[in-house]
Formats: sequence, C-alpha cells, structure tokens
Amino acid sequence: MARLRVPAQALRNFLSILLGFALGGINNLLVLPWAFEDDLGSWGLVRIAAAWAMIFGPLLAFGAPSAFNRFKGVFTTEGKLPELYTTLLAPPLVLFLGLVALPALVIPESVADVLGLEGENRKAVWPIALLSGITGLQIYFSGFLSSRLKTSLATFARETFFKFGYLALAVALGLGWLGQAAFLPAFVGLYLVVLTLLIAQSLANRFTITPKRIQNRTLTREIRKYGGTLIIGSSAWMILGQIDIIMIGRCMGLEHVPAYTIAAFIAAVAQVPYRSFTRLLQPLIASALHAKDERETWRLMGMTHRSMLLISGWILACIWVCIPEIDQLLPAAFKGLGTVIAVVGLIKVLQSASMGSSMLLGQSDHYQKTVWINWMMVILAIPLNLWFIPDSGLGLGLVGAALATLIAVGLAVTLRQIIVWKVWRVFVPDLGTLRILLVIVAPAILINLWHPAGIAMGFILLKSSLVTAWMAFATMRLNLAPEVVNIATERLNKMRGIK
Repeated sequence: MARLRVPAQALRNFLSILLGFALGGINNLLVLPWAFEDDLGSWGLVRIAAAWAMIFGPLLAFGAPSAFNRFKGVFTTEGKLPELYTTLLAPPLVLFLGLVALPALVIPESVADVLGLEGENRKAVWPIALLSGITGLQIYFSGFLSSRLKTSLATFARETFFKFGYLALAVALGLGWLGQAAFLPAFVGLYLVVLTLLIAQSLANRFTITPKRIQNRTLTREIRKYGGTLIIGSSAWMILGQIDIIMIGRCMGLEHVPAYTIAAFIAAVAQVPYRSFTRLLQPLIASALHAKDERETWRLMGMTHRSMLLISGWILACIWVCIPEIDQLLPAAFKGLGTVIAVVGLIKVLQSASMGSSMLLGQSDHYQKTVWINWMMVILAIPLNLWFIPDSGLGLGLVGAALATLIAVGLAVTLRQIIVWKVWRVFVPDLGTLRILLVIVAPAILINLWHPAGIAMGFILLKSSLVTAWMAFATMRLNLAPEVVNIATERLNKMRGIK
C-alpha cells in the first residue's frame, strides 16, 4: 500500500515545491532587490544567517531522519516506537543547549568572530543560534513524518508556506511596515511558525515520547554510533552545500551574496524533482534493505537514477537555452549571471542523479565509508574557493565559488559510485545514462545558439517548449525512463476518466 501512495505524494510534493519556487522567484528576482535596494548587505546577512542554520541544523538533528528509517523496523516489531522517538530527540536538545545556545549567550563576541560577522552584523549571533535550533527540530520532525510516508503537508509547510511568509515579510519591509532591524527576528519567527506546523502534523500522526529508556544497551549504542557517524558525514556535506555562500561573503563582501543567491535560486529549479522524492525514497530503500530484497533495492536505484537525471537535466536544459532572455529580465545589478547559473545547475543535476546511491550507502551497513569522502571534499573545497574567488587568486568571483563546489561534488559522487561497485558489484550509471545525456545536451547546445530579438518572456516560453517537446519525444521513442512514462500515462488517464 505504501508504494501505491508514493507517486501521488511525489506529485503533491513536486507541486508544492514548484509553487514555492514560483513564490521564491517573485521574491528573489523582484521583491527582495526592491526591499533591500539601499542596503544589499542586510539581505546578504539574512542569507548568511540561513546558510549557517542549514549547516548547524543537520548537526543538531544528529542523524535523526536516517535513524528513523533505519531502526523503525526493529522498534515496530518490538512495539516500542516511542522509545526510539525519545532516544532520537534527546541529542538535538542537548546539542543545541551545549554547543549553540550557551556559547551564544556566554561568549557572543567569540562566536561572531567564528561566523565572520563584522560591525553591526555581530548582533546577529543570537538570531543565527535560534535559526539553527529551529532548523534542527524541523529536520527531526520532517524525518519522523518521512518515516511514516507522510510528506505532503510537511513539504507544503517547509516549501510553499515558508516562501509565502518570506515574500510577505519582504513586501512589508519594502512598504516600510517592517524596519530592517526587525526583519531578521521576523525571519526567525517565520521558521518557528513552520516548526509549529510540523509538530502539529507529527502529533496528528501518533508521535509520542516516553520517559522509558531503551533496555537494550547494545541497540542504544548502535543508534548513538549511527547518528554520530552520520552527522559527522552529513554535516560535512551541508558545509559543502553552503561553503560557496560563506566564502563569497568572506572573500568578496556580503553585498555580493545576493547576486549569487539569485543565480543559485534560478539553478535550483533543476533540483525540484530531487526535493520532491527524497523524503519518500529514504524509507523505501530502508524497507527494502531491512527485508533483504535486493531486487527491489536495485529497482529503486535504477528508477531513481534514470528519472532524476532525465527530469533534472530537462529542467536545466530549459534554463540554459533561455539564459539570454533570463538575463534581460533580471534587475541591472544582477545581470551577467549565466555562467554561474549553468555551473550551479550542473551541481544540482549531479546531486539528483546520484540520490539513490547516496541514500543506499546512508541506510546500509556501509554508511561510515561516506564520512571520509564528505570531509575530504570540504577540505578540498575551501582552498579551491580561496584560489578561485579573490583577485589575489584566479579572480573568478562568483563563477569561481560555483566551480569549486562543482569539482568537490563531482568527485564525491564519483567516489560514492566506486564504493557501491566495490560493495555490491553494481554500477548504477549505464548505457542508458549516456543516452539520456545525449538527449539533454543536443537541444541545450543547438537552441542556446539561437538569440532572437523580441519579447524575452515569449521566447522563454518558446525555447522551453521546444526543449520539452524534444525531451518528451525522445523519452517515449527511446524508452529512456519507463517508470516516468507509466506514471505520467496513469495520471493522464485518470484525469480523462479512463481506468
């Protein structure tokens, strides 16, 4: 029954995230540049605060989302799920108090130095601490809902509702209803509202905690070891995902962060499929591994790889062919970002196409092997940023930050594939991968060479339609992703009333 619900939830998640991107597009491309027109540095501070929260949040969550799925089978059999929930909730609370709240309260100046905050921005230490704690709890409760295959409302809360609230705050700032000094605290308050929605849905789905301790100490140690090891690895991956923003702020100044934010936002549309399906795929893989069903495991791997590469690649191809028209629509301060958008888009496609392998390693007994890969990439990315970004190095600026991340992510994906091969003797990319890449690249190159003069929005629609028509024809004709075609056909038939 769970599998039958997956396509419907994936579609709802996709629509929620897509609507969130639409709201985010209005906000990032129009409202925020207008609201922060006289002080882009303040916008940069908000973005830096969110970046630090995205780094600290998973650290505080202590691997809870993966642990929910990995150990759910054991505790369900024993009828002791509340004990698992309680065990996984303790580390986020203890870590927040000890590693975040206490330092922010006792030694705020030292924390500001570590975060790279200067001048008036040093006062943002406590808002960043609160954002980190709230983000950690959001990850915890989202992980709980994912383990129960209840993702639609959680995705709506974290994507659509949050983006709408962010847009409302930006409009209030631009109209003078909200002062710039109050914007960051209001931003923190918005995160808190989203957390409240997640808690409410979790309670509605039988989330309970208990004062009882897990009697099996061996299992308790395994849970702690698993969470600790995962968080060491995933924290490195989160640092890698935010290092470009942080390094731009340090090497170029906070006033340059908004431009990179806009470029990354446009490119992030290519990751909508990944974000729609990731919370559903994790419990499915965990269930297949728990049942020792290798056939189902590799079915999920192949399906995920092909569908994510195809859909994410299609979205990036649409973006790439429309770069000249997109540039015409951007505010003057944010033009000329085409190369940055393309490079960040490649990162998103790589992450999407390798999602299955990443989750397989994370849910299997080989999760420790990913830790050293992630930290090696962070160690590589930092000097690459310092070399690529500043004028004292290669002077590539925003493009340099994107290239540094692309190199690190690409190498990490390659090493993970090698580990999968060594452990299971299965190499997920195959000849089908090459065919999909050729289908994506062909229109991306040809249509991008066409630079018509006219209304930008009209040619964005025309070029995107041409890419979409080609991708649909090639997918059907070459049978590139049969699972995607079957789901789309079922949906179309359902809309037509055909059984």
